Amino acid sequence: MSGLSHGRSIHALIYSREPSVSVLGKVYLLVSLGLMVLGLLWAVMTLRDNTAWVPLTLWIPAWAPDGLWRARHYDVSASALLAGWFTTAGLMAMYAVRAPFRIRAAAVAQRRLRGLEREVLELRTLPLRQAEEDDMLAAEARLDVGQQRVMQGHYLAPEAAPEATPRTPELAERAPERKAEP
Repeated sequence: MSGLSHGRSIHALIYSREPSVSVLGKVYLLVSLGLMVLGLLWAVMTLRDNTAWVPLTLWIPAWAPDGLWRARHYDVSASALLAGWFTTAGLMAMYAVRAPFRIRAAAVAQRRLRGLEREVLELRTLPLRQAEEDDMLAAEARLDVGQQRVMQGHYLAPEAAPEATPRTPELAERAPERKAEP
């Protein structure tokens, strides 16, 4: 199913152990479903006892010499009429039972969306805030924040690179060997 889903099935809502549905929500769901089952039994009993045919009159527009509207008379089974009304009432009851869960699912989805939007906004402004934080830290440490090149001596030609004096005698012996190798 590729459409939007506004919640899980009723079976998963009743028997889930996770805190997505409160105990009050489960009680509401069980009581509502119990009442719907009782209503279904009542409707079946009522339909079984009403097997009569009832006259039904519909006023239909017609081009007739005696007027624009003409009455048409039909005989309809009372159980068929009641079945239609019971189906309509059952569908309305089902939507009424699911409405609180759909509303809650929509609220949770909106809350999650707002949280994600805040996170995206925070990540978008991260470079700006990071530069401000770097400036504040440098000001606290009283450092000059100007652009500094890392490994500047590495990119310069060996003759243009400033001579570094080795601190230990072992490094002083190796320094001339390195210049001769390239």
